[in-house]
Amino acid sequence: MAKLTVLPSGDALDMRTVSAITLSPGKGVLCLDDQRRFLTLIRVEDAEKAKQVRQILIQLTQPGMGGSQPDWSFLEQ
Repeated sequence: MAKLTVLPSGDALDMRTVSAITLSPGKGVLCLDDQRRFLTLIRVEDAEKAKQVRQILIQLTQPGMGGSQPDWSFLEQ
């Protein structure tokens, strides 16, 4: 069974499918699979907040972190 992580939009993603996490300036953070196919875009216009989102997502790809639920409240500030 997949261990889903809930994203700021309310969508959920199995972080085991993510192979690349990258900033898209002015748009947010892109998650891609191992064939560089688009999985999701987390919309964040603020560059510093987008970097925080990227770092959180990178941490969630580490072994044993699947299904962890991050605190996205900083995006509302």
